[in-house]
Amino acid sequence: MSEALKVGALESSGRRFHGRKMSYRVWAIRAGGESEADPLFIENGLLAVSFQNVNRDVSALPAQRAAFKDAFAECGDDRKPGAIPIQAGQLFRFVHEMKIGDRVIYPRKIDRTLLWGEISTPYLYDRSGNPDFPHRRGVRWLKSLGRDEFSQGALYELGATLTIFEIRNFTTEFARRFEPPPGAGEGPSALADDETQAVVARDIVETTKDFIAKKLKTELKGAPMEPFVADLFRAMGYNAHATRASRDDGIDVIAHRDELGIEPPILKIQVKAHEANIGADMVKSFYAMIHDRNVGIFITTGGYTAAARGFAGTRANFKLIDGAEFVGLIEKYYDGLDPKYKKIIPLRRLLVPDVDPEG
Repeated sequence: MSEALKVGALESSGRRFHGRKMSYRVWAIRAGGESEADPLFIENGLLAVSFQNVNRDVSALPAQRAAFKDAFAECGDDRKPGAIPIQAGQLFRFVHEMKIGDRVIYPRKIDRTLLWGEISTPYLYDRSGNPDFPHRRGVRWLKSLGRDEFSQGALYELGATLTIFEIRNFTTEFARRFEPPPGAGEGPSALADDETQAVVARDIVETTKDFIAKKLKTELKGAPMEPFVADLFRAMGYNAHATRASRDDGIDVIAHRDELGIEPPILKIQVKAHEANIGADMVKSFYAMIHDRNVGIFITTGGYTAAARGFAGTRANFKLIDGAEFVGLIEKYYDGLDPKYKKIIPLRRLLVPDVDPEG
């Protein structure tokens, strides 16, 4: 769980509201990628979701997740088999877990407001109005508030990419803002003293680093890592190439500043997709191949033992790069990577709050 959501989890522990345990669950729902179902939400008082692969009434299916997975598998996209459990789980929750009386939050893109409603009917299948969104529940909208009424942590929880999900960590904050205790008023905006802003900024940074690290370990593990590292050094301004074709044992990548590769220093790089810490023996073995006028660089997706770092620390022409530093270099020089690697590690630059994550 992210730090921002931990903050909310502590605040919402036990799901208590007005001094008593909450009698309802709180869900979030979207109206399509381009708000296509917004008229159904607003004008018809309906929650409507689209699962194109299962475009039929599912109320007769057994109330079991396995049955919903089977329904998706029958009509599913073979190119994305991993998406079936996620989609099936969302529709199952919409049909069976969301109860009448539960609260629902609709983050409305059109005016950047949050709508708070109460689920008012069981599941129904209805293709009228917009046939692309036939899975529906009735909703009674209770209140609408601007996004700036809520802490950054609460908004961060709403940022999940799923169409339907349960709010678990900031339920109390949402309930207090939308349904304040009698006579309490709405209270000050959560924006006034929002301690979650810095936490969210840190979470965004860490989530990106985790994403890159996972892609390295799943998509580039083994031989593909070497040409990727060569491309990374080219993005850093070097002439670089992987040596696998030349069978240069122990040296995976060679990089240099000049075009001909004759001016020192020549960078000789070894790459290890390694989970455990690299020990001193492996580091010393590689360094034995590095001449005085060259620079040795050892890159791993994991870490190094203290002995390995101690050895490298006494050699001026030797550099160890661990997994965290490796990811940092990828972030820094991402724009210069070959498009084929950007496809493997897809990132988009966004504007984020300029808040010191360390406070």
